[in-house]
Amino acid sequence: MPPSRPRVPVPRPSFSKPRPHTAASTGVRPSPARVNGSALQKQSQWLARAADAERTGDGVEAELCRQYAEHWFRVSRGED
Repeated sequence: MPPSRPRVPVPRPSFSKPRPHTAASTGVRPSPARVNGSALQKQSQWLARAADAERTGDGVEAELCRQYAEHWFRVSRGED
């Protein structure tokens, strides 16, 4: 049996992007402003926010707002 060599740890490559420490530079959006009112009022407010996001070209935010609006529509119907 050949003499064993000491094991040297091999550094692993890091494929992830380095994370900046500030919230503004990470792309994390601040939490949305609280929407108050009845379920139907909340639905219409979320639809308005979706329209605003669509106008600014943010399709992802628009879809997120439409999903919230659908949730409040279902709540108003008693489905949720």
